[in-house]
Amino acid sequence: MMATCLKLGFWQWHKAEQKQAITRALTHGKQDVIALIAQQLNAASVEALHTLTVQLTGHYLAEYSFFLDNQVEQEQAGFHVVTPFLLDDGHTAILVNRGWIAGFANHQQVPVVNTSQAQQTIRGMWWHQTKTAFQLGKPEQRWNQVQQVIDFKQLQQHIPYLLVPGAILKLDPAVVQDGFVRHWDVPAGQVEKHLSYAYQWFGFAVASLLIGLYQMVEKRH
Repeated sequence: MMATCLKLGFWQWHKAEQKQAITRALTHGKQDVIALIAQQLNAASVEALHTLTVQLTGHYLAEYSFFLDNQVEQEQAGFHVVTPFLLDDGHTAILVNRGWIAGFANHQQVPVVNTSQAQQTIRGMWWHQTKTAFQLGKPEQRWNQVQQVIDFKQLQQHIPYLLVPGAILKLDPAVVQDGFVRHWDVPAGQVEKHLSYAYQWFGFAVASLLIGLYQMVEKRH
């Protein structure tokens, strides 16, 4: 038991070190905004960048923009407007959550959103989505302008560019004043989470050792 706990503890510790190393390599000493290119994006970097501020250059794919349903802002129902952003390499796309917009009394009606497709540089909070929210029924096979959840596998079937799985850029409120509301919640850091898990496993290892010693003493008596 002690050996297993130690192994799990060191595994979590190494994961924290890996994320710190990847983050340092990506920032190149820049603490404010990380300018990303397609070649830097892989499963490890997508996870390590979680909640950091990044900058992307490319253009929006307006024809694949969709509305994420059931989003509430100050007790009013509406949508999050999500638009793929094609990077400069010409085949890698990142989902960009541009913010909240109010819906209509008729839930079948969606707002009209203007999207510039000109080359531009945007920035925001990088978000690593690890799970797909539960949805009733099977995902529709045809493209739907309103989506209940962000399902990367389902979206990739309709977007003819490489959609980076698990990656969402939550647009900076100060960048583009286009009428969208952007109130992003920031969770605890990922490095701290792994270190916390490591300390827990090390604690279990110590507890296992103490229990074993206690049982050995008891048996001798």
